[in-house]
Amino acid sequence: MSGRAGGPPQMIRDNLVSDFRGVEFRRIDFAADGLKRSTEIPGVLAFEIEGVASRNRSGEPYYIDNTAHPANRRLALARARKTEVEGFGLSLSMLGRGNNGHFAPFAWAA
Repeated sequence: MSGRAGGPPQMIRDNLVSDFRGVEFRRIDFAADGLKRSTEIPGVLAFEIEGVASRNRSGEPYYIDNTAHPANRRLALARARKTEVEGFGLSLSMLGRGNNGHFAPFAWAA
């Protein structure tokens, strides 16, 4: 994820990250259940979101289309339930703050 190999991670680092703090190799746990998504890197990061359900289709989230996002042009809207980071000199906890989020399938290659 350093971006050295190119592709979208390089574009993100070049355009959005001004203070790159390095790379560590850790296990990443990911879960998807309906509109809920969670990711955890034990001891470093915990993140949970829940998609905003569309009123038009049962079980589908609201979508934003034609975005310029590096993961996907179509993003599902979500509410962040938990964001916690402890690592690389950072300490952040935004548990229950009502922040927004989004999710989308993606496949990156350099």
